[in-house]
Amino acid sequence: MSTEQQLTAALRVLLAADDGDTPLDNQLLAAALGWDLEETATCLQALKDRSLIWGVRGSGKPGPWYSELEVTVQGRRFLGPCV
Repeated sequence: MSTEQQLTAALRVLLAADDGDTPLDNQLLAAALGWDLEETATCLQALKDRSLIWGVRGSGKPGPWYSELEVTVQGRRFLGPCV
């Protein structure tokens, strides 16, 4: 899976959780995607660097660890008309 595909997959899961008022953290996102925690943290860092997500930074490992993850307006735009 390419990086763009990973970002899109993660954003779609986060958006569904966000719309369902069920905020996710790294562990819940990893479980939903079938990824390990390191892969999830790497993806979340890329999403955060692009300002596609927002979340409360925590001390969980592997970092970065976020809770209460939400998709930003930029994240919704990244997903385009499919949302």
